[in-house]
Amino acid sequence: MSPEERSAAPLDPRTLSRLAGGLAHELKNPLSTIGLHLALLEEDWADDESAKARRTRRTLHTLKQEVDRLNGILEDFLRFARTDRLRAAPTGLNALVEQVVRFVQPEAERIGVHLATYLDLDLPPVLLDEGRVQQALLNLVINARQALESDGGHITLITRREGGYAVLEVVDDGPGMEADVLERCFDVYYSTKKGGSGLGLPTVRRLAEAHGGTLEVESSPGNGTRAVLRFPLDEEERRA
Repeated sequence: MSPEERSAAPLDPRTLSRLAGGLAHELKNPLSTIGLHLALLEEDWADDESAKARRTRRTLHTLKQEVDRLNGILEDFLRFARTDRLRAAPTGLNALVEQVVRFVQPEAERIGVHLATYLDLDLPPVLLDEGRVQQALLNLVINARQALESDGGHITLITRREGGYAVLEVVDDGPGMEADVLERCFDVYYSTKKGGSGLGLPTVRRLAEAHGGTLEVESSPGNGTRAVLRFPLDEEERRA
């Protein structure tokens, strides 16, 4: 094989994840600088009511929106890239559910969405990265809420034990997904939502798998959507 035909050995997933995360982090710094200078320019044009000033302010507003959108994409990507770095500790799954419900309740009520919880009070603590799993659960609940935004409806959060696993379900009675959308819902960068990054569900599944668990999504048109997270209990609890 000639030198031109040789290729470098492929990077292992952890190295690739670190490189991608580092690149995303580096991109955030200039974006923050751009956002700051756009805000300063807006202030400079704030008191001018000329036609040129109004056009400039509209342009600056559009640019700020795009910077915010890019920052959001980078935040989603960083969460996706860093799922291999867990700080796991015994965590009450029910407490996480209650925290997320308290956070989303006001907005859910405003758009006519009813939240209900059915929690297994005998569920033992689970070895989790609390912050990451809370963010993942919030992602699932927000997905369900967005599916219900036009007509309202119900979101139900359930915890239970199933064999050697702690199970967390997020169920909505929204419009559900077509079969082709359900088939692709874990594809990176695939999204049916305007402005969606397409990293939400892939990140939640990567996080579940990093904990030794799984994420499954069941859905069909007219029958809502059920997302099921499973996290393994420790060996002692598995034997109990």
